[in-house]
Amino acid sequence: MGATEWRPAARSAVPNKVLGNGLRELDRFLSVLIDEVAATIDVDEELLVLLRTRRNTANKLRTLRATLGYASPDHSRLRALGRSRDCLFHCGGLVRRADSRTGSSMTMGWPSRSTKTATLQTLPLGSRMSLDRGDIADICRFYDRIADELLAASYTRPDRTAASRKSVAFLHEYAHIGVAIVACDGL
Repeated sequence: MGATEWRPAARSAVPNKVLGNGLRELDRFLSVLIDEVAATIDVDEELLVLLRTRRNTANKLRTLRATLGYASPDHSRLRALGRSRDCLFHCGGLVRRADSRTGSSMTMGWPSRSTKTATLQTLPLGSRMSLDRGDIADICRFYDRIADELLAASYTRPDRTAASRKSVAFLHEYAHIGVAIVACDGL
């Protein structure tokens, strides 16, 4: 091949846009699950409307947990996952936006596997973000744990009788469910 011939850039095994989209689908699924769990625990209509119109899943989960009387220890990580998702999808993994307006780094939504701590990894602006299989598995376990906790909370509320419990069935009567066609097979 001559020096003037064009060569395509090396590509990762899974393009960043696909990874970002997979993270977006996980987030959307959690958002819909929050709506469905809220509907099963008989919260007032005003809160249901608030939750269904809220687009930020981290804030939505915090609101539902507060209603249930629970803390929301996952808020920061969900916010970091949202920034990471946007970075992968819109910027190809190039860190261009810090955690705060005056910040110089961005917190990723998964812990550093090299340090083997639960602390979320941070990258300075201008760095390139990457995920490996272990990171993706960790993110999936994180969402799975939250989903399990939400489902358990909907069935174990002390103020509910067995007769008043509803199943989280993703019923067709919820119009917003059609938006959440979750296809996470790529992850």
